Amino acid sequence: MKFQIIRILHNMFKKLSPNFIYVISYFIALVYFIFTPFSNLKLKKRKDRIDNYSIFKVKLNYVRYWLETIWLTKEGYKNHIEPKVEIINEDIVRKLNKNYSSYIIALPHLGNWEFAIPMGKFLDLNLVAVAEPLDDKKILHWFTELREDLGCKIILGGKGQNTFERVKEFLKNGHHVCLLSERHVGKSGVGVEFFNQMAAFPKGPVSLSLDTQLPIVPAAFIKNGNKYQLHFGKPFIVPYFDNQAQSIQHGLKVLSKSLENLIKLDPNQWHSIQPVWTSEY
Repeated sequence: MKFQIIRILHNMFKKLSPNFIYVISYFIALVYFIFTPFSNLKLKKRKDRIDNYSIFKVKLNYVRYWLETIWLTKEGYKNHIEPKVEIINEDIVRKLNKNYSSYIIALPHLGNWEFAIPMGKFLDLNLVAVAEPLDDKKILHWFTELREDLGCKIILGGKGQNTFERVKEFLKNGHHVCLLSERHVGKSGVGVEFFNQMAAFPKGPVSLSLDTQLPIVPAAFIKNGNKYQLHFGKPFIVPYFDNQAQSIQHGLKVLSKSLENLIKLDPNQWHSIQPVWTSEY
C-alpha cells in the first residue's frame, strides 16, 4: 500500500515545479505539526542547544525533503535544480582528487542529500552510499533505483551484510563513499560531544579513515533562498594514537565539530527529528 501511494505521488509530482512542492509541503507540515504535540515537546529541548532552532521549520523541512525526493527525477533535477546549484569550497574536492583516488564524504541529515548526488559527476566523483534495508522491498528498490539513476551506487547495510569490509573494498577500488554520520540507527553508537551535549554517533566514518588512512570530507546540500548550495568542509584523516578507541574518539570529536559547523549554516534544515543525543533515547 505504501509503495502504491509513493508511485501515485511520484507520477503526480514529477510534472510539477519544485516551487509548487514547497507550497504543498507547508500545508502538510502544518497538519503534521499540529497532530504531533508529543514530538514537538521532545524537540523543544533542542532550542536550548541550537540557536535559531524552530520546531515548525524543522518539520517543514522534513516534509519538504520527502516530497522533493518523491518528486525527484534525473530530468527534473537537470531542468530545475542543477542550474541553481553553487558549490562552496569546490577547490577542496579538486585538490583531494589530485592526491587521493577515493575518500569518505560525511553528511549530516541537513537539507536534501539526494540533490547532491548528480553533482558527483561534475566533481569527478565515483559515488557509493550505504542505505539501511527497509521491510518493504518495493520501496527499497524504488529508492535504490532512483539514487543509482542519479549517479550513486547503493549498498545495503544492516546485520549480516559485512558492510564495513564491503565499504573498504569500494574505497580500495577508487570510490567515494557517502555516509550519513551524526545519527546512529538504534540505541547504540559512540558517545561524543555535539552542541555541548553527549550524543551517540556511528563510528563507521572515522573507523574507515583510521583503517585506510583516507580523508573524511564533511559535506551538505542546502537551499539558500531561490538557489542551492553544496558545501564542503575541511577534510581530515584520523591518526592512530595509543590505541584504536582513543583514535576513534579523537576522530569523532573532529567530525562532530565539522558537522556542527555545517548545521549552523541553517539549523532548521537539519531535519533529524529522531533521537540524536543520549538523553533523547
